[in-house]
Amino acid sequence: MKITPRSVFTIVATTSLLATLITAPALAALDDGYPEGAAAPGRTCAPDAVGQKELSSHSGKNLSCILIYGVAKWWIDGEPLPAAEATAAPVAPASPSPQAPAPASDGKKFVLENSAKITLKKGSKLITVGDVRPAQVLIPGTLKAKIAAPLLVALPGFTATTNDLLALVDLTAEAYKRGVVLALPMGSKNSGGLHFWNATGSCCDFEKSGVDDSKYLMDLVKQISAKVSIDSKRIYFFGHSNGGFMSYSVACSNSEKIAAIVNLDGASFADMEMCGAKKPVSVLQINGTADELIHIEGGDVFDDPKQPYSSVKAETGKWAQIDGCVGMPVMSKKKFNYESVLAGSETTKAKYKCPKGVDVEMWTIAGGAHLPKINTAFTSAVFDFLLAHKKYRLISLSAQVSSDSLL
Repeated sequence: MKITPRSVFTIVATTSLLATLITAPALAALDDGYPEGAAAPGRTCAPDAVGQKELSSHSGKNLSCILIYGVAKWWIDGEPLPAAEATAAPVAPASPSPQAPAPASDGKKFVLENSAKITLKKGSKLITVGDVRPAQVLIPGTLKAKIAAPLLVALPGFTATTNDLLALVDLTAEAYKRGVVLALPMGSKNSGGLHFWNATGSCCDFEKSGVDDSKYLMDLVKQISAKVSIDSKRIYFFGHSNGGFMSYSVACSNSEKIAAIVNLDGASFADMEMCGAKKPVSVLQINGTADELIHIEGGDVFDDPKQPYSSVKAETGKWAQIDGCVGMPVMSKKKFNYESVLAGSETTKAKYKCPKGVDVEMWTIAGGAHLPKINTAFTSAVFDFLLAHKKYRLISLSAQVSSDSLL
């Protein structure tokens, strides 16, 4: 049976109702005396009201509509959760199964069932960096002595872990081969225990925590650089889905420090004018034509009109403008086989005409889903794109571009 985001919502709504019925006795005393229909501690609120605040005329206390273990409820600001809910069974880990309780904007079906673990090769090591939300960092044994290494920060999607991301795209093999330090952070956890990145207003800080993930990621880069010799001209980001959104956002706010990014099946701001990048960043945007969640022409995250995102044309067009590229994208005549299940060479490439040293490219996987079956040729080509770019000061963003820069 085909599962759609809308069917996931229906299941989640049902589980939320069951959770409400189960916890109702424990919460009954909390709203005693409050007028019927008014906000009261423990009473449910609409999922789209999460983040709203209300001053109770009955108690004089401030209440907020928050997700309490997957159920949207009113609660007194600053008060601990009731014991009945604090001891509730934790939410099941991210998986494609729609039966697990989760917040209304659930992305579990967009995580692979089997995750991948890092197997260290000879001379390599895995370290943990950071005090707040520590991240795993793979230091390959292929690094050259006294030569600063490039750094790739890889960002998983909503609900996903780093192991889920590596099951989708095995970045470790190329990191070993190319001598690239690979950082594997994860997003914050929401009240349901699901990982997210606060990339844009639409994705995926649905509880409006306001966490500054751009600052977190750039602080992480700084902390890694204090432990490993990192080439500051070769800082790269790769993200899938919500991680793709985040790769755009961190580049928009740190364009002077980031050389290139890759956005796989993610999007960006609904209004690309919100991207405040001042310096060129090379961008590779990759999408599948059969993506069930993120559409090439733009749309709404989980089909919620309050969570819009822009089209690939708008996103890459904005970066082309920032990077000083001219004209319209030029399509390559060659096709590429980057998806192991789809027959033949399914991927096309297009790129803008840009100043030397910077590129804006679009790869389109014909028939590609939100979780494409990526092969090693894809991963190798992604590393080729990233490592071809270094951070440097352009003499003139309006400089002529030679025809040999085209695919």
